[in-house]
Amino acid sequence: LFPSARILRLDRDTTSRRGALEAALLAAEHGEVDLLVGTQMLAKGHTFPKLTLVGILGADQGLKIPDFRAAERTFQLLTQVAGRAGRADRPGRVILQTYAPDHPAIAHAVNQDFEGFAATELPYREALAYPPCAALALYRAESEDPRQAKEALESIKARLGRVAGLRLLGPMEAPVARLKDRWRFQLLVKSPRREAIGEALGLAPPPPGGGLRLDRDPQSFSV
Repeated sequence: LFPSARILRLDRDTTSRRGALEAALLAAEHGEVDLLVGTQMLAKGHTFPKLTLVGILGADQGLKIPDFRAAERTFQLLTQVAGRAGRADRPGRVILQTYAPDHPAIAHAVNQDFEGFAATELPYREALAYPPCAALALYRAESEDPRQAKEALESIKARLGRVAGLRLLGPMEAPVARLKDRWRFQLLVKSPRREAIGEALGLAPPPPGGGLRLDRDPQSFSV
């Protein structure tokens, strides 16, 4: 469609060589590129004075990740990407392609409305006991035998049952249930009090050996 355009592609494959990313970003900042095509690495912290149009494909893809932060991260990413356009003296325009234009994360990102998104999102976090309204800990177990991984978490869950004020979800298969021929399960621990989480972890520390791991304040459920 643009045979004469100078096109720069930025992703993990094209920037693996040392210094490649820095050189590409410098070229874009100096106006030596007409079209930038890339992944999320284009979203954060870069200034392209001549960039006036941003197009985002599949803007709702991040909403399909099984993680309570999916909407927050989608809103954050779209807001950051949109902020690349019109940062100098020229006005900017942003076009989103989405199947969920009415989703709060999409609608509030279009309006650059953080307070509106927070007002929509926080009641869900409170009702379902997720941060910032609760503290979390995540036990992860993996084994070549799925029963062994699940039973390890059942034992942990039995010990955690002695602590008042906890909500326990699982054991359940991890979002990536099998990796390198090893089955993966997880147990999520929630509490409105961080002290209760600390007490629980003291009662049920993960045993040595690596088959069972503990992640306090987990940032991702799909690792």
